[in-house]
Amino acid sequence: MRVVVLGAGLLGVTSAYYLQQLGHEVIVIDRHATPAAKARGRVETAVTAAAAQLLRQSAARRAARAKWLGLYVSYVSLRRRFAKLLDRVIGEAPKSKPIEHLVRLGAYSRGIVRSLRDEAGVPPGQRNAGLLSFYTDADAFNARLARASHWHALGCEERLVSAEEALHIEPALQALRGELAGAAYSLDDPATRDPAQFAASMVFLCRAAGVRFLTQHTVISLKERAGRIEHVELLDANGQPTVLRGQAYVLALGISSAMHAERLKIAMPFRFLREYIVTIPLKDASRAPRVALRDRQGKLRIRRIETTGGDCLRVSSTVRASLDEENEPDSDRVDAILHRIESLLPGAADTAHASLQTAVHAVSRDGLPMIGKTRLFNLFLNVAPGARGWINACGAGKSIARIVSGLRPEFEFAFRNP
Repeated sequence: MRVVVLGAGLLGVTSAYYLQQLGHEVIVIDRHATPAAKARGRVETAVTAAAAQLLRQSAARRAARAKWLGLYVSYVSLRRRFAKLLDRVIGEAPKSKPIEHLVRLGAYSRGIVRSLRDEAGVPPGQRNAGLLSFYTDADAFNARLARASHWHALGCEERLVSAEEALHIEPALQALRGELAGAAYSLDDPATRDPAQFAASMVFLCRAAGVRFLTQHTVISLKERAGRIEHVELLDANGQPTVLRGQAYVLALGISSAMHAERLKIAMPFRFLREYIVTIPLKDASRAPRVALRDRQGKLRIRRIETTGGDCLRVSSTVRASLDEENEPDSDRVDAILHRIESLLPGAADTAHASLQTAVHAVSRDGLPMIGKTRLFNLFLNVAPGARGWINACGAGKSIARIVSGLRPEFEFAFRNP
């Protein structure tokens, strides 16, 4: 079967690889000159026109329904309370929470990455000492302890450690002695690595397997006829219109997927997050962390990286995006990030010479990737809004390839159905 994958990001590339492995003829379309360009650092991280347009549309819809939203929320809240009460009375098992699906997806994806390394020779990349998610709030850590056995059963590889064990794993956190409640530690977590080398390897594997890439081609519209996609209209590298036909289509265009889905009357409810990405040169490498860090209370992700200018800390944080900050980042928030780094890792980084990038990301309402079927029998979704870390692309890509092929996915997840 000829499958057209729309989008050559990591989701599109991994989808294409596993579709080709299942015997399909695969063509991947992307507007950039290089497949997986963003993951490989070939394009600037910026607020896209698609994100800005969707942000405005979201704000307009919120304003239009402001008069009745309060009543609706109250109604929904009452229904949820009544449903919970009914569950207690009749003993019905509660439904899986979104976080449980994400844990399963992460565990499945990590296994796939390791298999690719062993079977296809994908290099592991620069090794690291793992990922340490630390807590300075005792109640939050105790809540994580209470969920430990359940998460382990779902495939979570994190090991819960005491404050002293956390300081032994990462001595750079000594400034938190007395404040640290505990941590969750995952040794050699693939998700903490830079995705660039993995992305390059996946593109190589795709080409070697026979996947065809049409780069510098922009998707204009998907044309529907009789309950299916008949063809895709494109602009080629010279700006000339062209048409491409396939027997099945995988929509993996990130934020831009929403605009095409809306035209086809396929629901893709989004909210938006602004990501602050702060790069800080190291001042004293001996004080810098060896492991990747996740500051649960400060809501920061911290990773040591190598740049042409030397070693740096890459710190990222996400907040709810709104129209009034669409083009201008919040300077107070940047100051708060730098202050937090100075208190966590005193003397390690030169915050006076920090640089900033921002981007707006679409996030699904429940935080889950959108993977699965649509109302059009030959159109499938692989859009991962809200999935942090590139690692989940592998599980999503292999799963959508199986769904397109009429096979059952290999793990339990909230896959979309029409």
